[in-house]
Amino acid sequence: MSKPVWVRFTLVPGETDDPANVDGIARFVAPMKNVEWVEVQPFHQMGAFKWEAMGLEYKLADMKPASKDLVNRVIGQFRDAGCHVR
Repeated sequence: MSKPVWVRFTLVPGETDDPANVDGIARFVAPMKNVEWVEVQPFHQMGAFKWEAMGLEYKLADMKPASKDLVNRVIGQFRDAGCHVR
């Protein structure tokens, strides 16, 4: 279809940040000519209140956001694979 798309990569420390995981995704996405951007989205706690409101257990309550160094490393991995990334 060749529709332009953006890929969003949610960066969760200890869950999605393994260098081999990031590299695999980056190498999968890089050759796709319709991918305009990869957006690295660092994990945050802004939606945690929704889980409480729904009476659901929020398993990431103690998760800390990614450090700036980790975000930069992941952005670099996507860039090194040939992706347009931000």
